[in-house]
Amino acid sequence: MRTSQPLRGNREESMSRSYYVIELSARWLTVLLVALAVVMVLAFGLGYGAAWSVLSGERANDDGLTALRAAATPTAIPEVLIPTALSGPQDELEPTPEPEPTATPEPEPTVPPTPRPTATQAVTDFFVQVLASSKLPTVDEARTKLEALGFRRDHQHLITIQNPGSPALYKLRIGPFIDRTSAERVSQRMSAAGFPDSWVVAP
Repeated sequence: MRTSQPLRGNREESMSRSYYVIELSARWLTVLLVALAVVMVLAFGLGYGAAWSVLSGERANDDGLTALRAAATPTAIPEVLIPTALSGPQDELEPTPEPEPTATPEPEPTVPPTPRPTATQAVTDFFVQVLASSKLPTVDEARTKLEALGFRRDHQHLITIQNPGSPALYKLRIGPFIDRTSAERVSQRMSAAGFPDSWVVAP
């Protein structure tokens, strides 16, 4: 580093005003720039550290407030039920009396209603017997002849009489009829149709 002497001129002017010229070499300029850069880095680091410390303090304060709020929040205390002991033998449960059996009433016997006699039941005793024979072929022939005269098989009644030591006797009857007059009229018709032995069977 070199400092130049003031220029000599007029002696009076030199005494009143002085001028200085600073000349820096490249080496000193480099050193100055490096020092300036170091100062700037240090200033930046100090500023960043100060800002970080402030932010850390605020975060710590926030965490502390959160913890305080959590601690200040009341927690629900579970309710504990304490069983009470029986006071004495007088508190013992009394046995429940068994219910008395109720007597079931016996059902009254129901009397079936007596059927009223109808007109059909009152006149079912009148029949006309057209034949009595111990030979089944004769009976079958007579039944066929009765069907031809208009008496269906459901109106024909075959009665079998079995006596010990003798052959069976078959009685062929037709009916029933509503009254005796109707039965006698049919008996006369059967006599004329080839059954001379026909007669009315009365009750």
